[in-house]
Amino acid sequence: MSNYKHGIRTSRRATQLSIPITSDGCLQCVIGTAPVNLAADPYDTVNKPFVFHNKAAAVAGLGFSEDFKNYTLCQSMYATFDVFGVAPVVMINVLDPEKHVKAELSKTYSVTAGKIAIPDKGILLDKLSVTSTADEPTKYEPEKDYIAAFNTDGSVSIAIVSSGAAKDATELKVTYAQLDPSLVTYQDVIGAYDVTTKKKTGMELIGRVYPKYNVVPSLLLAPGWSHIPAVALALVAKAQLISSLFTAKVVVDLDTSDGKADSMENVKEYKDKNAYSDRNMIPAWPLVGVGDYKYYYSAQLAAHMEHMAGNNGGVPSLSPSNKDIKITGLYTEDGTEVLPDMDEANDYMNACGVVTAINVNGWKCWGNNTAIYPSSSDPIDRWINIVTMFDYIENNFKLTFFQNVDDLTNYRLIDEVVSGFNMQLNGLQGSGDIAGGEIIFDHDENPIAEILNGHIKFHTRVGGYAPAEDIENVFEFDPTITQAALEGGAE
Repeated sequence: MSNYKHGIRTSRRATQLSIPITSDGCLQCVIGTAPVNLAADPYDTVNKPFVFHNKAAAVAGLGFSEDFKNYTLCQSMYATFDVFGVAPVVMINVLDPEKHVKAELSKTYSVTAGKIAIPDKGILLDKLSVTSTADEPTKYEPEKDYIAAFNTDGSVSIAIVSSGAAKDATELKVTYAQLDPSLVTYQDVIGAYDVTTKKKTGMELIGRVYPKYNVVPSLLLAPGWSHIPAVALALVAKAQLISSLFTAKVVVDLDTSDGKADSMENVKEYKDKNAYSDRNMIPAWPLVGVGDYKYYYSAQLAAHMEHMAGNNGGVPSLSPSNKDIKITGLYTEDGTEVLPDMDEANDYMNACGVVTAINVNGWKCWGNNTAIYPSSSDPIDRWINIVTMFDYIENNFKLTFFQNVDDLTNYRLIDEVVSGFNMQLNGLQGSGDIAGGEIIFDHDENPIAEILNGHIKFHTRVGGYAPAEDIENVFEFDPTITQAALEGGAE
């Protein structure tokens, strides 16, 4: 074929810059308990991470109950899907239907209109059996003689099959096993690694989220458990390095029960005494109310933060403070209503690094500081939006350029990282999410001995925007304006 060229043509080459892979800046990862007896497969729900993109999937996967105290994951299901309408959310259930159960119970029930109503909840249907009340009871067969099903409130109804062996019974004995959430301990939530079974439980599974689902869990929380200091500190430890790559923030609660942080005046003392003081920690106080529901603020605040980031292209550059928190009240553990005014919220909570809420033209989230404040006032440690934004930028760097690990250390590699990441930073600057940023390869920071040893170092500077926490306008009376108005009027 001739190589003689006459005309017009084009060609293409592979993109030289790395295409950004973005992590969701505020993806929630929630650890707690769920009513797994209501799940599609109760025995496939324990100590494994799930990613849910809607409430229907969450209900099918883990079940749902309005008993937020016993089934703590339902607090985040409700706040995430019903209140804020945001997704996805990662959930890890630690309630084990093989372990956290009550002893089997047998009761005799009357059959009314071919049905038996069992008001108890938490029943495991596969552990339920129906027999006659005779001295030598007949054991009836499910689906053939009776059909057991859950009601919307989690109780159970048993329908007697009209053609089955129990069709003429007026009373029947029902035996069943129930979940017992009270048997779950905070140690179950913290979790462990079993050297015998080679299995991880609880928080140890956070590191499995990215390898399994390719999403970065960037907000860790355990509503209903994180008010226990041991749980809060364990979450912080996990947030330092997830999957050996990523960092995260922890949204926790302060214990509002009697004798602890049960009033605004006791918040600082309780926080300081229990080591709620890390830059990666965002403490919230007290509990929140949404209509008839009362639950832990961490569930609401984390959903709020994910919602804000989602509305900002997934970028968590905005402060959660002074935004609608979608609650109807604040409460302590015993149900006492709390109504802080702005000065009280500032002096008792914000001044010691605790987020609360105030009612000013509707309830607003109130507070910009992480738990490290006032011990540190460094912007990279103190401001929630800057700390979260740095996590986002750092995690994106690791995601984008992980593919370059083990490449040849040559100019092409250095240029790809510098050019590619500067493009990301310029994009964030252009959207107003950061003030500016730049990555460089400094030869002085990269001596030849280190390069030959396989180690290269880049240096990134980022400028963020602090929240305008205090806006002041000085007013004064100017008599010259009055004089000018009067003189003008005289004409």
